[in-house]
Amino acid sequence: MDKNIFLSRLKELKLNKQEFSELSKVPYSTVTNWGVMRGDKPMIIPNWVEPFLNYYEKSKKLEYVMTEICQKIESVKK
Repeated sequence: MDKNIFLSRLKELKLNKQEFSELSKVPYSTVTNWGVMRGDKPMIIPNWVEPFLNYYEKSKKLEYVMTEICQKIESVKK
């Protein structure tokens, strides 16, 4: 994953770097350095970041579905 894809995924998921840092327990300074050139190479974005974001997306979708289901159940009970 390169910096542009990382930033694009954060935007899709409505996250900023600070929020990602807090969720992933990675220091904010580390997150902001990903993709920055050091000498002739960019600092790599770790391989775990892409699956982490994918699971986060799935989690948010599941949370939405569960909330909707629970609301429907509650409304039927009344």
